[in-house]
Amino acid sequence: MLSRQTTIPQAARKVNSRLSRSWRRFSRAHARPNATAFQQRQDDGEPLDRDTVSVECDLTSIIELISQGTRSVSTAASPADTVQYPQFDNPHAYLPQVQAAYFWENEANRLIEIVKSSDPIRPFNSNRLLGEGQEEDYSRLARLAEMILAAHSLCLLDNECINVEHCKPLANRDRVKKLLQQAQVSQTNSANEPGGRQKDEQMQEKELDAIFALIDYIAAVLARLLCQMAGKKYWWNNVVAFLAQRVTKLKVLMLDMHANTIISCQAGEAALDRTDLSSRLSSGILDEEECEEVLRMIDADAKQGLRTTANTDVARYCVEQNRFRSGIDLTFRYLLMALRFQNRLGLQGMSFEICGMVYATGFEDFKALLFQDLDLEYSASSDQDTLNTAYPAFEILHQILANIKPGQPKPPGSLQTKVEWRYSGANKEKGYNNNKTANDSLPCDLSQCRQDEAVMGTMDDIVTVIIPLLLTSPLAVGNLTKFRTMVSLTCDAKDTVQVFKGVDYSAFFQMHTNTFEEDSKNWDVMRLSAAINKKFFSRYSLMTEASEDREKIAQKMALICQEMSDWVIDERSITVPCRFHVCLIILVAFLIAGGGLCIMAVGERIAGVDPSNLSAYLWVVAGFYLLVCKSRYVEEWPWTDFLHFRVRCRSVSELRAITGIDEQFIMAKLLHDESGGSMLKTRGPYNKVFLRRDATDGFSIDCLLQMNTLLLSGLIMLKVVTPRGHALVCLDARRGTELKVVEHQGNEAQEHLVCEDINRLHELQKQNGAQENTRLQLVRSKDLKWKRVQGVYSHIKAEFL
Repeated sequence: MLSRQTTIPQAARKVNSRLSRSWRRFSRAHARPNATAFQQRQDDGEPLDRDTVSVECDLTSIIELISQGTRSVSTAASPADTVQYPQFDNPHAYLPQVQAAYFWENEANRLIEIVKSSDPIRPFNSNRLLGEGQEEDYSRLARLAEMILAAHSLCLLDNECINVEHCKPLANRDRVKKLLQQAQVSQTNSANEPGGRQKDEQMQEKELDAIFALIDYIAAVLARLLCQMAGKKYWWNNVVAFLAQRVTKLKVLMLDMHANTIISCQAGEAALDRTDLSSRLSSGILDEEECEEVLRMIDADAKQGLRTTANTDVARYCVEQNRFRSGIDLTFRYLLMALRFQNRLGLQGMSFEICGMVYATGFEDFKALLFQDLDLEYSASSDQDTLNTAYPAFEILHQILANIKPGQPKPPGSLQTKVEWRYSGANKEKGYNNNKTANDSLPCDLSQCRQDEAVMGTMDDIVTVIIPLLLTSPLAVGNLTKFRTMVSLTCDAKDTVQVFKGVDYSAFFQMHTNTFEEDSKNWDVMRLSAAINKKFFSRYSLMTEASEDREKIAQKMALICQEMSDWVIDERSITVPCRFHVCLIILVAFLIAGGGLCIMAVGERIAGVDPSNLSAYLWVVAGFYLLVCKSRYVEEWPWTDFLHFRVRCRSVSELRAITGIDEQFIMAKLLHDESGGSMLKTRGPYNKVFLRRDATDGFSIDCLLQMNTLLLSGLIMLKVVTPRGHALVCLDARRGTELKVVEHQGNEAQEHLVCEDINRLHELQKQNGAQENTRLQLVRSKDLKWKRVQGVYSHIKAEFL
């Protein structure tokens, strides 16, 4: 399939000069040689220490991995007959005379220098093709991304054709058909542009250089991120090998996209005719179970005599190649799709805001990753593996911003792009992270990080920042985390992939245009930057309204959490130790009863008083006092619990009365623990937020939930536009959340916690002249439909029924 000849001979004649010149231009050294890493023994599976491990890539091993497609394997029946291994991402099908090995080695060397270096990645440079960041410059960038995306689809189509020929369990007719259609559509779009095919044939060097530079920069950021999210040579070498192959093929395809699209479509149509099946893997290998299933199918065919030994080896090789390409292919496509800047909101011109943040939520130093994309869709994750993967993405972004030169404010009427950020990471000793202003021993909190901002002077600066910023999305980070997990679980015993130890960090990075600020002024929502400034996402400020010292609040929170750790939680109640409380009650009752005994010693000294009657009366008072104290705080307090210095609480109000802890803090703790596997079931008038409910015999939620309680627990209320006005939709970022998304045009298959028609509720409160906080009714629904998401609900004093 990949031995077909190009139909454009002039492209073949010019390839050596043009391609070599472009490669030399973008193959300079990027960093100093890395210092030798501190060597230490690591147990199998033990997380690595980032400070003692440096990336080590072997060029020879990488070239061997790339060149596996040139090997042959002999068949068992006839050793003279051999089966050729297919070469994935092979550029020879388009330009046969290209010396691919030279360019593979060139790209591999460039990427090795990038991943080994500790210096910031070299900024993107379009040689002034993209201008100063005006609307037409964004359009040019979108066009470049569209062209690279079309070439990327051709790479996927060619690799899918290999699966059709050599690995039937991986072949999917629907996927081939979809990729073929994408290639044909991109060809049609290219032909309909001003200049059409003539523009592609006479592509100017400046535009080609900008495309090459964008490919190089995306690959550089991806290479460093992938090499910093996991360790060991097996992982590093394979990542660099794949990216070197993909970058090489993308550049070859971009030399003549029109002709190369025709070649790829012809191969795709031939592959479509050869297959009449569709595997269940509609999107390729995405997790370890799918990978193992394909390998089992290949082995089963071999055992039944349906596949020769050589063909089995080739099929397993195809699985290996697809396995290491799956996650990176999705991430590459995600970046290119985002760079097209499709205005789905209908805002004026180039109006957008994108934001990624990691903030402390709940208890026990748990964090949540919250992201607002270019289309104002929100996604969140609090999975620890995902947060660990996101850390190098934020580190890369912070390094870049620390070294970028801020531009001058643009004149009125011009489009201006601005970046704001707060960051508190683990690399204070490196000199570019000095944002902490409080006690460093306390957990990271965004409210204590210094706020920085910079105006982007050129479109090159915007591209330099936006690509790593896009990679902080839970969608991208979660995909890479699954990819790393799949490779780790399916690799051979001799090959290891080890994660790095987790890091305590907080981050907030936001890019927006001045036109977005104008568009969002009347939305009555809280932008994330304003929410950070008002400390909406600071758990210290959510605990108290007073301006207490942060250290005192942290100490108070630690004491309360320590007290809560002694609670025993079952399905119906929470048992609290109360030795002091019980001892105080018994002491008072004993003093009353003891007073009665003392009166007996008076005898007949007091005329007209019977000491025995008075003593009996005091004993009755002591008993009555015991009964009142046992019934004052809780509905039921059995003597067995009382005498064992414990009390079983069946509601939030009982728990507050016994412990003295604020009811909002108690409910925040219960919401946090519920997502962590708590067995407690809830009931009551205000338990809509809780997932484990029992209407007859659960723990009663009998206190109103406040907005700050939801935020402290990791529940974020988003304001959306509906046909009836506005509504609220809850984004659940509580601990253990792998991925939650609130997108435009709500998905009816997904249930959300919502509050419908909040405009009417606000109007009713105004008409009644109520001075109390706004009360909103929450329900769980799949029926609510909305047009778009506007932002974070801004009424922090709201209460939820």
